[in-house]
Amino acid sequence: MSESQPWFTVRCLFSHPTRTKDGDGHLYEERVTLWKCGSWDEAYRLARLEAETYAKEADATLIDTTDAFHLFDAECGHGTEVWSVMRGSHLDSQTYTDTFCTTERDRQHDYTGLE
Repeated sequence: MSESQPWFTVRCLFSHPTRTKDGDGHLYEERVTLWKCGSWDEAYRLARLEAETYAKEADATLIDTTDAFHLFDAECGHGTEVWSVMRGSHLDSQTYTDTFCTTERDRQHDYTGLE
């Protein structure tokens, strides 16, 4: 790995058939991993290999590598942007958030705001 190589993140989609809860037909996980490598193709390849191992260890099914992001910063640290997706939509902001970001079925940490 060369110091001059860029950073990439790759998002993979998994299904966890043994971890569903009340009323869930499926439990999906979107997982983003970080890679320092020479190209988009190499980032996808490395992420795919790691995702296959993760899926076996987590008793999950790897559905696909779904997207990648090239980090703009040469080094990672506090405040480094590691993921961004831009999506055109006719939805207002609340409906968009409810549809794509925070659904009632999400298993996530709830942010309570700054203290």
